[in-house]
Amino acid sequence: MASNGYYSNPPDLASILKTLAGLAPQNQYQLQPVAPTASSSSLDQVISYPHQDPIKEHRSNHHQISAPTLESFLPTTEQINSTSLKKPVVAKNVVDPTCILDWPAGLRCVMKTVAKHESVLDEIRRLLKLQHEHEEQWWNGRNSLIAKLKVRQEGQRKLDEVLNAVGGVVSAFHPDTNVNAMERELQTFDLKVYKAQMQMVREMNAKLRSLGVPFFGTRSDLVRPASKKLAMTKGGDEMIDEADLVKLQRRMLEMLEDLCNE
Repeated sequence: MASNGYYSNPPDLASILKTLAGLAPQNQYQLQPVAPTASSSSLDQVISYPHQDPIKEHRSNHHQISAPTLESFLPTTEQINSTSLKKPVVAKNVVDPTCILDWPAGLRCVMKTVAKHESVLDEIRRLLKLQHEHEEQWWNGRNSLIAKLKVRQEGQRKLDEVLNAVGGVVSAFHPDTNVNAMERELQTFDLKVYKAQMQMVREMNAKLRSLGVPFFGTRSDLVRPASKKLAMTKGGDEMIDEADLVKLQRRMLEMLEDLCNE
């Protein structure tokens, strides 16, 4: 049965192949199915929002995060000032008075100290004055004790004469015994004076050492005891006899006293 429509005149096979051949170049760029990957979500975002350009967005972000400038790597003024303040100061060669072992070096050191610091000489003058006051006090005290003992001895002698004249009982103490008693009292007094004098010497030595006067703060490892005969320390430093150090101390005190009296 013949009908009017699409199937009324079916095309032949040759015309179909010709039509397909003409459409083949247009279908070369047809999208192929892609397996879902981690980047498919990004692709979906691009497809869903076709108005956003990824390249333009990257450029805008690049302009928003500015690169560090050259000035940020340069030190600031505060850093430069702090660095300049931390520069090590080269100390001048200063003679350590605790290491001086001979008189010429000690004399030069103390004269420089007195010349730079006037208060040092005033303090030394005060110490010497205090020393003389104590020595005078001790000397007067000893003489007073001797006079007191002599008066006691003379009074005992007169008392014995009176008792002997009236037939009384004379003291049983022999005159030699009284002399020995006086000597014992003097020895006790001298021992007290010696202890007080040693205490004063220690205090003066400490004060002179703090003032930088040589021979009064000498390092103990540089002082050779009288029982040893070593000429140098283990480190090769020279040493001084204890007796020689005492002589230098006395010489220094005499020089300082003359200097204070000028």
